[in-house]
Formats: sequence, structure tokens, C-alpha cells
Amino acid sequence: MPILPKKLLSGLPLADKMNSSFCFIIWAIFGLQHSILARPFFKSNVKNLFGNKFEKYIYPFIYFLVQCIIFFAAYDLIRNLKPEVIYFTLDQRMEVIVYILNRIANIFLIVTVFHFDIGRFTGITQLLELTKKNNENMDISNYSLNTSYLYRYIRHPMYLGIILVYLTSTTVYSDIYFANVFSIIFYIDIGSYFEEKTLLRKFGMDYNLYKLKTKKFIPFIR
Repeated sequence: MPILPKKLLSGLPLADKMNSSFCFIIWAIFGLQHSILARPFFKSNVKNLFGNKFEKYIYPFIYFLVQCIIFFAAYDLIRNLKPEVIYFTLDQRMEVIVYILNRIANIFLIVTVFHFDIGRFTGITQLLELTKKNNENMDISNYSLNTSYLYRYIRHPMYLGIILVYLTSTTVYSDIYFANVFSIIFYIDIGSYFEEKTLLRKFGMDYNLYKLKTKKFIPFIR
């Protein structure tokens, strides 16, 4: 694979030379608040403060909306960080290949979105339940384990899609790029760990058996 020689950027202000550190910090802050607001203990506090109906039917939508705002704010900060080091750049002849791979990765990510209940994921389903009578007696969390389509082969297809989209997002590989790659993979791995603990509590032996026979991110590779 043809590459250009390693290029170091010189003469940058000190702030620019700390941008990869800022990248890690931004991801850490995003990941921390994202995880805390989704944890059972935090939801329990929300329930105690605002009541069962708020936590059950309204909070999921608020959580989704807040996370969208925070994510795009964090993403905007990160994409404006300037690299200190460009390790290598792919030859122009490779740009078309990388572009095609990125389109395929984006399509894959979009397909994964339709593999789960979008309404429940965004909190809209729960919010609409407020308009129905006797909603206090409804168990909107009562849904079955999804083991169809892509979930037959891997447990976290959407996470894989996110990783693939970023890996194929550029042909210039800098310190910022690798800081993002590390942060995304690290956070996804931690997030999937806690997500699976929640699923194990909910589905018990069914999820444990599914976990044993299905790979985490890549088919045939645990």
C-alpha cells in the first residue's frame, strides 16, 4: 500500500500540541455522563424525585434528546481539533477505495438501526404510552430477546458499524485520528460490557446461551 513519508507539523502553538489530549478528555467526559445517566442507580434517583410515571415514560425520551445534543457538541469540538502529527497519508489512488468502503460502512450502520425498536430506543414509544389509558398497568419493558438478522451472527452490530464508519472516514492518519479510534473502541467495549450485564439480568439464561454461541463484534472472532 503506497504511503507518503511521515510528516511532523512544526511551529504549532502549545494548545494545538495538546489537542490529542483534549480529544481523550472530551470523549471521557461524554462517556462518563452518558453512562451515569443510563445507570439503574441514576434512574432510581429520577424515580424517587419525579415519580414512577416520569422515569418510566418521559425520562427515556429526555435522555435520548440530551445525549444527541451533547454528542453533537462533543463531535463539533473534536472535529475542529488540529493534529500535531500526521503519521502517514494514503496515496490519492487509494482515496476512491476508502470512499467506497466508507459508503459501505455507512449503509451497514443504517441497516443495523432497523434491527431494533427505534421508537423504544429514542423513548418515543414510552412517551406515547402516556396517552393510553391504564398505562400504569402496562409493562413497556416486556419485550423479547432479538436474535434475528445480524444479531444471529454478532451481538453488537450497531457498535461494529460505528467503528467501521470512523475507520474508513479519512485517508490522513494523525494523532487525532488514532486518539478518536482508541476512545471510540474503548468506550464501546466498556459500554457493551455494562449493556450485556443489563441484558443478562433481564433475559437470564436465554441471553447467557445467546452470548455463548454468538460473537461480540466480528463473526467467528470472540
